[in-house]
Formats: sequence, C-alpha cells, structure tokens
Amino acid sequence: MRVVSYNIHSGRDLWWRKRLNEMTLTLKDLQPDIIGLQEVHQNGKYGYQANYLADQLQYHLAFSPSIAIGDGYYGNALLSKYALKNVEAIVLPARKEQRTLLYASFQGYGRTITLCVTHCSLNQVSRLAQLQLMSALIQQHAKDPLLLMGDFNASNVSFTPHLMDCALVSGQEKRPTLPAFRRRLDYIFASHHWNIERYELLPVNWSDHVPVIADLRLSEFPAHEE
Repeated sequence: MRVVSYNIHSGRDLWWRKRLNEMTLTLKDLQPDIIGLQEVHQNGKYGYQANYLADQLQYHLAFSPSIAIGDGYYGNALLSKYALKNVEAIVLPARKEQRTLLYASFQGYGRTITLCVTHCSLNQVSRLAQLQLMSALIQQHAKDPLLLMGDFNASNVSFTPHLMDCALVSGQEKRPTLPAFRRRLDYIFASHHWNIERYELLPVNWSDHVPVIADLRLSEFPAHEE
C-alpha cells in the first residue's frame, strides 16, 4: 500500500504562485492508496481544494476544519481509494492557532485500518500537549493497523514503542522535507502491523514542503514492539 503525506501550502509554492494543478498531476502519477494533506483550503477565498483534488483523483474524501476562513475552513484532509468511515476531527490543545487531528478508518486487507493526519503547532508547549494526546489515542488503537502522518513542525518526533518512523527505519531520517530551511518536519508513522518496504521524498517544488512517500505491506504477524 502506498501512502503519501503532503503539506500543500494552500496550493502554492514557496513564492506564493498557484500550483494546485501541478500538485494534482504529481499525486496522480504517484498512484497512492492513501493521501494525507495539510494546509488545505475549503472556502470561497482560496478555493475548495480538498474537493478539487478528490474529484480529479476520484478518491474518497474526509476533511477536518481547523480555522474558519470566509465562508469555509482551512485544515487537514484525507484522500483514500477506500471508503472512509468513523471520520472524526479531533480538536488539539493549542494556545493560538487551532489545530486538529483528522481520524478515519477503512476496511482493507481483511482488517480495520486506522488513519490519522495532523498539522502540529509551531509553539513548543502546544505541540508537546498535542503529541501527548496523540500518544494516548495511539495506545487506544494498539490492536489495529494504524498510520499517522502529517507536518509535526519539529525535527525530533517519536511515538516509540507504539509506532515506527518510516524514514528512520529506512535510514533516511536526515533528509529535509522543508528543503528551503533544511528541516525535516513531515513524517509517516506506522504501527508494527506493517512492513516498511520503501520510503522516499519526491523532489518537486510545487509547495514549500515535498511529498513524503511510504510503501507498506500489512504483515500477517505484527513485529514485536521494541
């Protein structure tokens, strides 16, 4: 199963030029099963970007509004080849700008698979509280295969022992996902139900971030947590 996490920067590149069409073509070429998106607009001012991407790719869509903008919102989105259920936008603790965790699940490979996508705060105190809440949620779903992805706005994030960092397992944890600032902020985490077969970053400049890609295979017997 191919999973992509991508902060689309409001559909614009580092110089604020519109790049949503290029992003769409890139995602089509990648042919992912699951896409987790951050900094997505669903409003008249910037466009209904989540709907556009879902329509163009013909994927199922879930959206979690984080901030009200005009007649709509700005937040996170999940695009999936599989029908999504149990969709929930979980409000995360934050001192200033509101943040959310988008939670959903689907039936696949004979299992219930849990998906989470988020965009953490820049503020360290808020971010630590958000990570603690996510850790508690992860432990509640320890029996089922789980994927957590997003922009965590930090270079050292870990959910050990419950989740594996796909980049770390692949020996690519030093590669920046925000190239202009040489920082790694974007992650894909997987529970021990998964075998991580491939991890890569796609060097396109449609956003200030690059797409993070992981190819995973569901194991019949989950690996032991370390």
